[in-house]
Amino acid sequence: MSQHHVVRKMFLLGTASTALFIGCGSEEGVAPQESLGSDRQEIVGGSDTSISTHPWQISFQSTSGFAFCGGSILNENWILTAQHCVYEGAFAVTSPSTVRIAAGISKLSTVDSEGQIRFVDDVISFPGFAGVKKGKDVALLHLSKPLTFNGKVAPIALATAEDEAEGLTAPGVISTVTGWGDLAENGTSPDTLQAVDVPLLSNEDADAAYPEDITADQLAAGIIGVGGIDSCQGDSGGPLIVSKGGGKVLAGVVSWGYGCADPAFPGLYARVSSFQPWISSFLKKSPTIRLNTTNQSGGEGAWKHYRVSIPSGLQVFNVHISGGTGDADLYVQHGAQPTEGSFTCRPYANGNGETCSIPHPAAGTWFISVQGYSAFSGLRVHATSY
Repeated sequence: MSQHHVVRKMFLLGTASTALFIGCGSEEGVAPQESLGSDRQEIVGGSDTSISTHPWQISFQSTSGFAFCGGSILNENWILTAQHCVYEGAFAVTSPSTVRIAAGISKLSTVDSEGQIRFVDDVISFPGFAGVKKGKDVALLHLSKPLTFNGKVAPIALATAEDEAEGLTAPGVISTVTGWGDLAENGTSPDTLQAVDVPLLSNEDADAAYPEDITADQLAAGIIGVGGIDSCQGDSGGPLIVSKGGGKVLAGVVSWGYGCADPAFPGLYARVSSFQPWISSFLKKSPTIRLNTTNQSGGEGAWKHYRVSIPSGLQVFNVHISGGTGDADLYVQHGAQPTEGSFTCRPYANGNGETCSIPHPAAGTWFISVQGYSAFSGLRVHATSY
């Protein structure tokens, strides 16, 4: 893993610096959409493996097929990945219209002939994310069409607090990490899925190795003083698994680190057991559609306004704009119509693919507005809740 790991996201909207400013209301980014993935993460010190051995592994890709992160199948409809793979700023996440997943493949080159490709219709991020160094680096992807399970496509169970208490993630336990990330820091990426066995470490050892405070919801793996085995650019969001009885459970999500397989710095992962109750709360849910309007158009500087009523007790409220031509900007606000200077969420990204994801939305009227950064047409405005 690399310090690049901190922004290992392979941004859909441009470089890391552009994307990190987008959610803060900066000037509209100028990087093209397909500059996605300058910081990918891969397995170091591993070997070729088969998807039939790791059927929960998916490749997280742009809609054009550029692989930039990994993920794990939880059931037919839900994928777990790293939040930094989808993070665009405060309340702003990658637009589902720009991404897809590919399941059931050992080689990326066979995705069209052998894989199950599914588009994403919702991205749900764990609340409170403030960068990978501070943890909370998990997100869920809801698929637009269920996966079909077979010998190459199957779910993996989540590690629980009880599993932790029984020592499944204790220091010294051998875990397995998989992905299509770089084979060395700033190196080349493989076509074939890679796997590597890495011993788990205590958070105390990781804390001693890093200048940052390692949070309790992170998990460390590696061999301090030796290195040589690790995840790297492009592996982000992918699985770290451990054995349980005769099976496997998902114990970690590839997150960040300094370097790739650096002897001084172990790899860091989101500790799945810390998020298991939150993740599991979504797995039997489907989105409730709050707004779905298509073929919207407007001129440069022109506004279009919508409103939806949100009941109390929801976990998340998502608003998407997508499709068409031109460049529309999304604004979302509770209780009052948003303006350029007053909003809860404004992704402010290039083109018409923008998403706001509001955790635990306040009950009442939410206002959704679209302004033309330039003239736009054929736009879809879509809002869901869980």
